Amino acid sequence: MTKLSSHWLTDGILDFEYKKYVLLAYLQHVRLKFSEQILFPHLAQVREHYESSVTLKESQRSLRTRFPKDLAGVDPIRLQWIYQDTHRDDLYLEEIGDILEFAIPQFSELMQEGLSRYDEVKARLTIVPIGIVPLRTEEGYLFIYKQASRETTIFRYQVTLFDARRERIIQTQRVDSVRKNLSTTFENMKVELTRRYTQLPNPATYMVESPCEYPVDETLLPAAKQLMANYFSGK
Repeated sequence: MTKLSSHWLTDGILDFEYKKYVLLAYLQHVRLKFSEQILFPHLAQVREHYESSVTLKESQRSLRTRFPKDLAGVDPIRLQWIYQDTHRDDLYLEEIGDILEFAIPQFSELMQEGLSRYDEVKARLTIVPIGIVPLRTEEGYLFIYKQASRETTIFRYQVTLFDARRERIIQTQRVDSVRKNLSTTFENMKVELTRRYTQLPNPATYMVESPCEYPVDETLLPAAKQLMANYFSGK
């Protein structure tokens, strides 16, 4: 299964074994992609499934605490009253609760694996400006350079306002892909871009270099954008 619906818990047959099969098939697919260093959009989706499952489980637990309880006795050690719930989940809610109990640690484990791989990728990247950095850096070009293949993927970037977590959002658009050689330097690439796209006569240009052959769109680009956001924020 290549994708898990946001309504996977309630869609179709509500049966623990069936939902377990659906979930494990999805997790197996994502784990395979992670092993191929294809991290996005799978990592973000797993995080969303984990967070929504935890929220739903907490809501179910909170709902139970609102129902009245009967006095069942007294704890002679702690000198506290002992209560028992008068509310009992119906079979539908019990089945959902069982599925969530199984799913949450599965999502958590896979999310941690993806985050660990993502951190490894970011740790291997370096960022440097190309040429003179202008005063205005909110818009320009991003070079993603893979050392092994000497391939440079060029993006036009634009920094937008902060998101809900007070982090800068960097939007990108692919422009070109160039094989680097002795006569094709990063400075030459920047000059050629200013000739082709005159609306940016003196663009801010940054190069993110990777020593490994990670996929560009699914792994390197998200990592490079976060690296740039940290760079602009002085982190």
